[in-house]
Parts: sequence; C-alpha cells; structure tokens
Amino acid sequence: MTTRRPLGTDPLLQAGLYLLVASIPFEYPERTIPLEIPTLTGAIFLLVTLLHPRRCYGRLPAPVWWFGLYLLAFLLTLILQSEHIPGGLSEFVIVLQGVLVFLAAANLMQDQRVARRALVILVAACGVRAALPLVGLARTTSAVWTGGERVSALGQNANSAAMILAAGLVALVGLTLVRGRRRAVSLVFAGLLGALLGLAILETGSRGGFLALLGGLLVFALAARTWGQRVRNGVIAALAITLLTLSAFRLPVMKNRLVESVTTGNLAGREQLYPALWTMFLERPVLGWGPITNTHEVALRIGERERPKRAAHNLVLELLTSGGLVATLPFLIGGWLAVQSAWRARAGAHGVLPMALFCALFVANMSGDWIASKLLWLVLAYAFASGQWQVASLRDRTAIRPRQWVVPLPSTMGGR
Repeated sequence: MTTRRPLGTDPLLQAGLYLLVASIPFEYPERTIPLEIPTLTGAIFLLVTLLHPRRCYGRLPAPVWWFGLYLLAFLLTLILQSEHIPGGLSEFVIVLQGVLVFLAAANLMQDQRVARRALVILVAACGVRAALPLVGLARTTSAVWTGGERVSALGQNANSAAMILAAGLVALVGLTLVRGRRRAVSLVFAGLLGALLGLAILETGSRGGFLALLGGLLVFALAARTWGQRVRNGVIAALAITLLTLSAFRLPVMKNRLVESVTTGNLAGREQLYPALWTMFLERPVLGWGPITNTHEVALRIGERERPKRAAHNLVLELLTSGGLVATLPFLIGGWLAVQSAWRARAGAHGVLPMALFCALFVANMSGDWIASKLLWLVLAYAFASGQWQVASLRDRTAIRPRQWVVPLPSTMGGR
C-alpha cells in the first residue's frame, strides 16, 4: 500500500514566503524608494517561485480562475470606462501581483508546516510592529477633533495598521487554541503578546480595526465544530472581548470615536460616501465608472474640496463602482470558494483559525478597500489551502487498499 508523502518545500521558497509575510506590518509610506515594502518583498517572492514553477504554479486552484476573470474585467472597464488609464494600470499591476501571490502561496501552504510557520512569523512581525510606538521608535501621532491622538508607527495609515495588527492577534489566539500541549510559560507569553497587540490596535483609534478584531474573535466561539470547543473558545473569546471593550473605553481616542459613531452617526465621512457610491452603482451597474475614475466621481458628488478623489472605504462598493457587476461577481465568487474551503477546515489541524482570519479581513474591508494588500491575498490563500488539507486527509482515510494476491500452495506434494 502506498502512503501520501508530505509535500516538500524548498527552503529558499519558504524564505521568500516568510520574508513577504514578515514585511507586511512594516509598510513605510515616507520611504524614498518607489515601491511599497510588501510590493518589493512580493516581487522577490515571485522571482523565487520561478525556480520551482511546478511546485508553485503546477496546480491552479478554482479561485484563481475567478480572480483571473476579475483581472480581465478590470482591464476591460479600464479601457472602456476610465479616464485615468496610467493610474489604473499601476493599480492593475499591484492587484495582479496579489493574485500571483495567492496562487503560489495557496500551493505552498498545501504543506501545513509552511502555513503554520507563516502564521507564527506574522504574529512575531506584528508583535515587533506593535512594540515600536510603545518604546518610542518610529512613533507617529495625529490629533482627532473628538479628542485624543491616534497612534501609529512609520507614518502608516492608522486604519491599515489596525487591520494588520488585528489579523496578527487573531492568528495568535488561533495558534494558542490549536496547540496540543500548552505550557504555563507559553500561555503567559501569548497573553502578554496579545495584550501588546490589543493595546496597539486600540491606540490607532480605528473603529474598523476594532470591529475586525471582535469579528475574528467571535468566530472562534460560533464556528467551532464541537460543543466542547465552542464552550472553551467562547469563554476565551468572551474574556478577550470584555478586556478589549473595557480598555477601549479607558482610551480617550477610541472611546470618543465610538461614542461619536453611536450618538451622531458620524463615520468619518463614510455616511456620505456610501449613499453616493450606491447611487453611482445604480447608474452604471454593468461596467461601473472605471478604476480611479470612480474615486474622482464620488469626490465630486460629496462636495470634496481638499482632495481631487476619495477612496470608497468599502471593498464591495469599490468593486461595484469601479468595475460594476462584470468585475465584482468574479471576485466575490473567488472569495466565496476560499470561504467554503475554510469552513471545511474546521475539523482540521488549525480548527476555525482560517475562518476567523478571513472574517477579520472581511470586516476590516467593510470600512476600507485594501484589495491591493498582500495580507488579504495571503489570508485568502491560507483559507483555501486549509480546506485542501481536509480533502487530502479524507482521501487517505477512504483509499481502497490494493488486494494482496497470494498464490495458494498445494497442501501435499506428489512423489515421483
């Protein structure tokens, strides 16, 4: 009988993937080089994958076909609808890189060890990034009119930083829950690291990042496979959410922004953006307004005076207004296939962690549009690959053993 051998992954390939993962929390907007840090490390990773094309591109996961259709629709709407083709082409190249990262990473993460190490590196990188403002390195602040200061590092957008750190904290919780033996020292270390990440998220003052974190934590309690796991995860999630909520209302910047949203409906301009974007979609539902052009159009509609364009601050509305249904449906179908795969993985080695990470990123993108973020594409790759572990395991368990044909020997031997 033949047994399935674990997938081997070249150390150089792993190093390229881990470098990309480690670079995600360290975007540096005030850089002097033309490329963003994750874009540069993503290019390095893709160059390394060319040394092992069969390992990285030999299989085309189902979502890739749909994301490929999305890219074609992007180009179509860019040519037919957009008035800003150079900027649209730049965005297309970034998203294309994201799809290629998804393809290569989804194949590499067929090896569960690679996926786990990537998550550990993400948690470690987020921990280092969260510690920077605390020790006074590369700390950046911006005062808000509701009171308090939003704290970030390296000049990063506070909302983007909160999304990345939230993913790191969700990954930390998930890795701690699925670990077989839990020593007291490791639990204490995970608790301290979780507190550091939670504080860094709250200091950003990002309501979207806060909700993304809560959404990811709730999945651990609601989507576990057995009642025992649900109770255990529910207690841990409830404790984490309680501590985060109490901490949020002790920090003026987060408290004031949350209270402002509840009492006045002020969402930092999103309350004006979303109705305008929905009206734009209804006016051009099939092909949209074209990439980049949609951001200029919405700025005009809300009476923006300081900036010539405004981001949609919602991934779905960005897709609908930039490329219409022609671009939106393929992208959403590809994402849905990743969700289905993550749901199947609940009984696997990583439990509900793939689903929790996906939900955290999904919630974050309801108040932002980070389709170009490498984190989004890596989480999609992890979610899809996790379901494939279950498929492979099922095949191994249900494989029919080949019959052992034995030639019967005569009971007696005739003499001469």
